Amino acid sequence: MPVFPQSNDFLAILPSLILIGGGVLFLIGQFIFQSNDHRILRFATGLLLLVGIYFNFESSSSPGFREYFAGQVKLSQLTVYLNAIYLGTALMTIIASPRILNQHGITFPEFYPLILFAVTGMIFMTTGSDFIVIFVGLELLSISLYILIGMARNEISSLEATMKYFLLGAFSSGFMLMGIALLFGGSGSTKLADALKPIFVYEINTEVSLYSRLGLGLFFVGVFFKIALFPFHSWTPDVYEGALTTMTGFMASGPKAAAMGLLLVVYSYIPEVDTENSWTYLIGTISILSMTFGNILALKQDNLKRVLAYSSISHAGYIVAGIICGASNEVLYYLIMYAFMNIAGFSLIAYLENGKLIITYSSLKALVLQKPYSAVGLLLVFFSLGGIPPLGGFWTKVFLFQKIATSENPMNRMLLIAGVVNSAIAIYYYLRVTVNAFMIDEKGEATLESIPGSYGLAFTSVLSILFISFSWIIFHPSSL
Repeated sequence: MPVFPQSNDFLAILPSLILIGGGVLFLIGQFIFQSNDHRILRFATGLLLLVGIYFNFESSSSPGFREYFAGQVKLSQLTVYLNAIYLGTALMTIIASPRILNQHGITFPEFYPLILFAVTGMIFMTTGSDFIVIFVGLELLSISLYILIGMARNEISSLEATMKYFLLGAFSSGFMLMGIALLFGGSGSTKLADALKPIFVYEINTEVSLYSRLGLGLFFVGVFFKIALFPFHSWTPDVYEGALTTMTGFMASGPKAAAMGLLLVVYSYIPEVDTENSWTYLIGTISILSMTFGNILALKQDNLKRVLAYSSISHAGYIVAGIICGASNEVLYYLIMYAFMNIAGFSLIAYLENGKLIITYSSLKALVLQKPYSAVGLLLVFFSLGGIPPLGGFWTKVFLFQKIATSENPMNRMLLIAGVVNSAIAIYYYLRVTVNAFMIDEKGEATLESIPGSYGLAFTSVLSILFISFSWIIFHPSSL
């Protein structure tokens, strides 16, 4: 094995090199070209993301799917699609955000390099095949998000959200790092395949490896915090509410997909025999609690950002249920559709907020009278989130639940029942948007407010809604 990196090693991480290089240049360039007009920076960031998307898909043939950097990085079909989610959601966020940044008085240019750094962190989280690489990627993502969430420095809610996310994120990082240390202590390696071997030996040959089992458990605690599974979810509603709305949409799609992608990658190293033992029952129980808790709390909310926050907890429960049942393409399909649903939903909410309103169910009353396109867009997004056919959200659940139903494992049966029951419960708070926007004569704040158009928000909303409305005709898990 070569001691020094080869050209193919650098080609494997070329999208990351482009993004991180561009981010550093933009940070330096702000001191040379001082201006409050960030259009050039915005276009350059968008161009870098498009180039990153191109080289991400190009990596499937050159340099190809295998391990690089002496096993530290691994490219696969799964990582290519996950990277596409990160890059795509970042691009949509860049397009949608200028108006929101202006409304909140954010004139400093660091927003765009931080987006690039966050995407780089996400890429390393799921392409890394070594726990150290994964942890570095996760910390790069986390630090970028801490700053992005608190960019509206003059707003108490934004600062509060940043502090909560930072403090809880620091604790979760400590758990994860301790878990990695224990995994190393039990195996002598930080590579995923080697570090997890003692757990397999324990399950198959009944040899105890306490260090490795404790390490994997602590590592999962850190991952569950990023996914926002119960009971590691407490930061989610406050952070979703306090962050800039387009930033919330980015968090709910890209970073959330990265955390679930990381769990999917780690679980791919667990043999089939292990999916019917203790880890499945432990994580399956957390998945059921997340579905149920998220939906029950969402029923009591009025603020739409908090509704979507608790909804994200329940959706995380569905996806994790699929992961532990052996679903791969079905989970990836769910993540892609869910990312578009979040981008569309938060873009529409950002438009209706107009920089000052808090969008609640009551503020949407009779929305269809003055803003029919926004009303129809919200209807389609929330119907898709609720799994109403024939929208994309319906097919995500159909494919995922079908995969869960193929097993005779009692826990899988419980997960299937919990998923179907919770999907039915969630319909109530998703349909409230339709009731208020279409079926009430009294006008709400968002209806009465005169809101100028926004090309960026309109583009991201329309593109995302078209995707979740029609892509299912030709796009299925078998396509991945």
